[in-house]
Amino acid sequence: MQNRSECGFVEAAARHHGIICPVGEYKPQAKHALSGIDTIFLSERERYPKCELGNMAEQKKIAEERGAGGLSTLFVTDLDGTLLGADARISQESAALLRPMLDEGLQLAVATARSPATVVELLRPLGLRTPAVLMTGTMIYDVAHTRCLAATPLARETAAAVCAVLERTGQEALAYSVKGGHLYVYYKEFACDFERSFVSSRIHSPYKTFVQVEHYPEALAGGDTLMFLLALPGAEEARAFYDIFSAIPGLICYYYSDEYGSGGCLLEIYPEGCTKASALARVMEMTGARRIVSFGDNINDVPMFRISAESCAVANAVPEARAAATRVIGANTENGVARWLAEHWRDWQ
Repeated sequence: MQNRSECGFVEAAARHHGIICPVGEYKPQAKHALSGIDTIFLSERERYPKCELGNMAEQKKIAEERGAGGLSTLFVTDLDGTLLGADARISQESAALLRPMLDEGLQLAVATARSPATVVELLRPLGLRTPAVLMTGTMIYDVAHTRCLAATPLARETAAAVCAVLERTGQEALAYSVKGGHLYVYYKEFACDFERSFVSSRIHSPYKTFVQVEHYPEALAGGDTLMFLLALPGAEEARAFYDIFSAIPGLICYYYSDEYGSGGCLLEIYPEGCTKASALARVMEMTGARRIVSFGDNINDVPMFRISAESCAVANAVPEARAAATRVIGANTENGVARWLAEHWRDWQ
């Protein structure tokens, strides 16, 4: 599957797309050069009073407290299918391997399609303090302090076009929106058992509020729409909607099979140019890292592979990710990420 966002090398990725402000040029908003998307930095406190953007000094202080002030490499891992095992958890072995490295100064971040609703608890055993890239790059999040740092919403007209397709086809979706610094997910009815299961496992999280609505446009009004997620019963339906939404200017879409054997497919719809790679360029500025070593397994990991000095696909990765990686390591069920780091991370300092 072709990625629409060519990021180049990491130091220039954000500037190339106009998504992220360069160091020393913090502004409330930056304009996406291709689609006109406004990027909102959550230091705009009158709009996002519960969120604040940590400045460079604060982020570097965090790194120094972890003993990482002089490190040059940011290690970045996907979660599902990569760091997480078949039970969607960090295994005891991986946690036991990673904690001493983190204490010694390993600068580890996550870049995932997940939202704060599940990431905060999943990462609690590791105590990570490096900003996390969530929702495939639409959000940069401070897991340690459970706060948004930055978010990239869809352009209003682009979100409206997605809503129009949903209304016309009668298709159910999960619409993610930030209002008052809090993440809301709007839905109508559960379209299939896969979607019902997906929501039920997340609905009680304090970091994301699910709201059942009659119409998407009215629900999304007054907030910033970050993404849409369709939980579909199979690949045929996912491909059909992928083709429809990919034709809408200003979007980038991914679809893939559920990694936990449900038989369903997920279709993710994001602002064009918003990828794990573009968000990681910002995280590099926050931490002072000069290069990335990344780990992943799926299509949406390919952009960050392209900007990494070393990119490691786990053995269970999809063919596109394996082809884009510089090496293949052990599978997620074999604690591949943690074992590779235990052997090699010091070589990259």
